[in-house]
Amino acid sequence: VCALLCPHAPPIDRISIRADTAGALGFVRHQQHTHKYVVTQGRLLDDICVLMGGREAEQLLLNDLSIGSAGDLVRATGIARALVEEFGAGGQQVGIGYFPTQNDPGQPRQQLSASHLEAIDRQVGNILEQQRERASELLSGNVQLLESLRDLLLEKQVIDSKTLSQLANSQTPQSSR
Repeated sequence: VCALLCPHAPPIDRISIRADTAGALGFVRHQQHTHKYVVTQGRLLDDICVLMGGREAEQLLLNDLSIGSAGDLVRATGIARALVEEFGAGGQQVGIGYFPTQNDPGQPRQQLSASHLEAIDRQVGNILEQQRERASELLSGNVQLLESLRDLLLEKQVIDSKTLSQLANSQTPQSSR
């Protein structure tokens, strides 16, 4: 649902809740983005929002969380950290700069003060929390669409882009900010 409502998220090609042999309990496959080499901050923030969407949907519909969102949280944190450390989107507290992570091959960690490292971590946390709240608001404002999608997935187990488009067009989703 978040992917449908976030303006910079790539379109969904297929959703499945069938378990596969690789251990996944389901997946969402996105269509190739039309401008795959031009990635904007808006796109990355939408990606984080979409990654937070599954977790927030569980919280909204089940009032509980499963461990299924762990991989999404890792990916969302990686994107938020890249926004702050690599792409200069750290805000005034962090400043514009490139702060290579310890995982950069051949690049030693810059000597940053403890307060600067804390500011980086705080900004990464702020981005994650803002996008979690955004996902929660989108889902809360579109519970009927969320429930319809859940019911359709439980019935069919696999939904293609055409079926998803028909479902989305049959309801009036509240747009993203």
